[in-house]
Amino acid sequence: MIDSLTWTGRIRKPWYKKINPIWWFQNDDNQTVDQATWYHPEWSYRRRWWTWNVWRNPLQNLRSFVLGVQDRNYTVTGKYPVNVIQRDDMQPPEMGWQWCVCWTLLPRPFASYSGEKWVLQFGWQFNGFFAGIKFNRHQ
Repeated sequence: MIDSLTWTGRIRKPWYKKINPIWWFQNDDNQTVDQATWYHPEWSYRRRWWTWNVWRNPLQNLRSFVLGVQDRNYTVTGKYPVNVIQRDDMQPPEMGWQWCVCWTLLPRPFASYSGEKWVLQFGWQFNGFFAGIKFNRHQ
């Protein structure tokens, strides 16, 4: 069964941020370290900021807004339910393939496989995040 979802109301990130390699390492759309007062309050502000913005999710802005399309409006179509990344995340968990296509000027495909022993992902997730390639073996 095919499903679709349309993203609207997204605000584009400025081009001058997207060409700045330092900005690629940050996390623009996550809560700030100032809002996350629970996050290692014993650390200095500088250490908390660096860990929160750079080390926690490296290259988040690159994968979300430069390679990804999380700041664009588009329609995504794919296997029902389209807003699932891996079928083993569903309740109850399922095994098998999940796929979708983000329909922008250039179509951006995504596919994942959840098996008993392996998990595989590649492409752009339904929300526009560039997942790249993931290949894990279950323990």
